[in-house]
Amino acid sequence: MAVGDGLADIVGRRFGAKKWFFNADKSYAGSLAFVGGAGLASFGLLKWFGLAPGFDASLIGGVLALSCACALVEVLPPLGFIDDNLSVPAAGAALALLLPISAPN
Repeated sequence: MAVGDGLADIVGRRFGAKKWFFNADKSYAGSLAFVGGAGLASFGLLKWFGLAPGFDASLIGGVLALSCACALVEVLPPLGFIDDNLSVPAAGAALALLLPISAPN
């Protein structure tokens, strides 16, 4: 999620003219960059650690769904005491338990 968050900030500042209607601090471009960066980084890490010997449709769908869910948590307005630097990784970790990955042999 760190890659997605970093890219969201960079891309959002540069290309983020269109803002979300419920959070004027976040942009569509930043959210799209978050999904792309988080998804690619997740695939890379799964491959590097041997948890995804191949990329099947369920894994690709799961990683993209996880990245989209984390981007949604990122774009939600702050709820007072909950910072997105805590809520995004917590949501990502909880949802990652649902990914169809297998331990290396």
